Amino acid sequence: MVHDKKLLRLIRVIPTVLITVFALLAIFIVVNYNKAQLSSDIHTLEQDFINSEKESIKTQVKQITQQIIYEKNSTVNTLKTTINNQIQQAHAIATTIYNNNKNKPEAEVRKLITDALRSIRFNDGRGYFFIYSTAGASIMHPILPHMEGTSKANLQDIRGNYIVRDLGRLAKKHGEAFYHWWFVKPDDKTKEYEKIGFGKYFAPYDWFIGTGDYIVDVESDIKQRLIKRIRNIRFGENGYIFLLDYQGKILAHYNKELLDTNVDRVTNAKNTETLQRIIKVAQQGESYIRYTSPLMPSTGKPAEKISFVVGLADWQWVIGTGFYISETQEYLAKRSKLIEEHHKQELYTLLGLSSVVTLFIIILSLLLTKYLARRFTLYEDKINADFTELNKIRVESQYQALHDSLTKLPNRVMLNEQIKQGIALSDKSNLQLALMFVDLDDFKKINDLHGHSVGDSLLAVLGEKFPKILSQHDSVARFGGDEFIFCFPLIQSNEEAKQKVKAIQALFKQEFVIQGKSIYSTCSVGVAMYPSDGTVAEDLISKADIVLYKSKSLQKGRSLFFNQQIDEQVKRDFLIESELRLALLEKELSLNYQPQICVKTSKIASVEALVRWNNKTLGPVSPDEFIQTAEDIGMIFEIGCFVIEQAISDIKQFNNNSISAIQLSINISPKQLIEPEFLPHLSKTITSLDFDASLITLEITENILISDLNKIQPILIELRTLGIKLSLDDFGTGYSSLRYLGNLPLNEIKIDRSFIDKVLVNNQTESLVKTIIAIGQFYDLTTVAEGVETKEQFDLLRSYQCDLIQGYYFDKPLPVAALNDKYIT
Repeated sequence: MVHDKKLLRLIRVIPTVLITVFALLAIFIVVNYNKAQLSSDIHTLEQDFINSEKESIKTQVKQITQQIIYEKNSTVNTLKTTINNQIQQAHAIATTIYNNNKNKPEAEVRKLITDALRSIRFNDGRGYFFIYSTAGASIMHPILPHMEGTSKANLQDIRGNYIVRDLGRLAKKHGEAFYHWWFVKPDDKTKEYEKIGFGKYFAPYDWFIGTGDYIVDVESDIKQRLIKRIRNIRFGENGYIFLLDYQGKILAHYNKELLDTNVDRVTNAKNTETLQRIIKVAQQGESYIRYTSPLMPSTGKPAEKISFVVGLADWQWVIGTGFYISETQEYLAKRSKLIEEHHKQELYTLLGLSSVVTLFIIILSLLLTKYLARRFTLYEDKINADFTELNKIRVESQYQALHDSLTKLPNRVMLNEQIKQGIALSDKSNLQLALMFVDLDDFKKINDLHGHSVGDSLLAVLGEKFPKILSQHDSVARFGGDEFIFCFPLIQSNEEAKQKVKAIQALFKQEFVIQGKSIYSTCSVGVAMYPSDGTVAEDLISKADIVLYKSKSLQKGRSLFFNQQIDEQVKRDFLIESELRLALLEKELSLNYQPQICVKTSKIASVEALVRWNNKTLGPVSPDEFIQTAEDIGMIFEIGCFVIEQAISDIKQFNNNSISAIQLSINISPKQLIEPEFLPHLSKTITSLDFDASLITLEITENILISDLNKIQPILIELRTLGIKLSLDDFGTGYSSLRYLGNLPLNEIKIDRSFIDKVLVNNQTESLVKTIIAIGQFYDLTTVAEGVETKEQFDLLRSYQCDLIQGYYFDKPLPVAALNDKYIT
């Protein structure tokens, strides 16, 4: 009986003990599993967050590096612009003094000018003005006053260049000129440095006023400006850009006490070793580096840090920034601690309930099981909620790294991946891909007129509109500034691509209401097709950019598809531009003269000067190609001066050797005509060559007059005052030709060759030509027909009493030697 009672107790106790043990074991397993899973997810989140931070600091360093490289490469242009501006001001001062004191003795005026310029300094005190006569005599030199009154015509640099002589010659010839030479610096007599000078001719005293600066000094100024800018960069509580040189000198740092000091003087051996590692990594290119930072700005204590560093070998600079591991760990630690506290609280609750369940195991076993299940469910939901919040933070960080903050569109980082995906999708379907480079026209004008906030708002509005025209697999990204790139995969034909272009341009047909202002804008589009124009993203972007440039140069607001012809034309345009800059120096430009024959006498009465260019690389280049380029790059005035000087010289010699003098016609570019120095140069050339101004006819086209008649008319009147004749070229091709006859002091009209070509086959053209000649007779103007190639054309024009004939019927354009041999009588 006793044994049965003991067995009964055992039976009662054993289930309770077993259930309690199993319950505790189950609780232990579940809690530890969730704890391990939580630890694994937190670790994954930490790695993703760190990778995102690494990409962010790399982008920041890359952007600053690109800015530094751009500034470095612009050193020479910066120097030239600075000294040019200074000399223009100095020349203006001298001119004003001269004009205001013409009644005074020359010696007194000279002294007034030199006294005014002698004390002026610029470029942090380095810059000063000097004055020489074009013969080489030193007029004023504030640094070396003992040289004044002596000749420096034979002063040479280490390379044998005659510094004063050559600069004076170029300044006198061109009015102003840059010049390079090598010379010692005032603070370093042991070495010669490259120096760029600029001189401007002062005609009243045959002087040139000049200045110069060393490239290395300007580069030093740029460095100091960049260092100052980098020192002020901050982001977040602990973010900054550090900058040091390869020798360990700290150039930029958040701790201003460390600036311009060497690391081995202000840090211990361990920190010095860390910085030497950073310098070594930068010298090899670029990389991430993990190390212990001496102190964290927000705490003032050492902290683990990951930095991205880049080396600039030319300047021996190390540029970098980073983030502190503790910043991420602090956040993650807070989240982990909160979850662990919840875990402990639940665990204690479970243990207490298990004790109660042990006492009432039989009755409450089912209820206890349900209760535990419910409690575990609640506990799991809390953990999942915490995981969801952590994942949300990670997704937001990834989004910010791949999207533009203003437009919310993908940025350049994400663009390449979108293009790769589009190419893969198009390959799979054996279809094409259209990449479209979109640029807003005159966006700078919007910023200038309405402010940058309006410009930013316009970009943000476009960021909302662009995605609405996209299909399932299409994408759009902000490339930078006011540039966007669309990627359209699965394109079946160019016609379909054109429809995509129209959809983009249609967004710009309506006004944009920004901050209560009505904004109208257009866009230009360059299109490259995969696979015909390129097989990788970089090639497609480059070629779309090329045709975008070409499209904007032709007409804003249009689109253009890439093709081989455009590619070759753009390359040729760049080559023409680069070669044209040296054409005058290389003496590649020459003149031909096409005779203009008097209808009544059938003898030469005039010639038209036609410029020709024969380049060593390009061969003969048509004026239709290089004249427009010369206008675009600002060389048209120099070329025009060459044409005027050479033509007057050649025809002066022709007339001296001929019984009867002939007239000279010279074409004038619109930009050349409105150049302030045009009239003085023309007048000076006529005077210096002792040429009869009445023998000169300047041919102007109607587009000169259309551009700004009020500005042009006084210039034309002054030309007529000098005795120079004026001819309206291509008469009849514009809309306002007749209006100009009554308002302008014209002497001649030229009938465009397009009318002469059709005069024998088109009755309307014949009547128009006859009418133009009659108009010329009515206004007492000389009429010239150009492009006459047949006897029939000549006979018809003679019957209408046209005055002069020009064309291959009589002669082609001739070099001056051939002109002299054939027509001098």
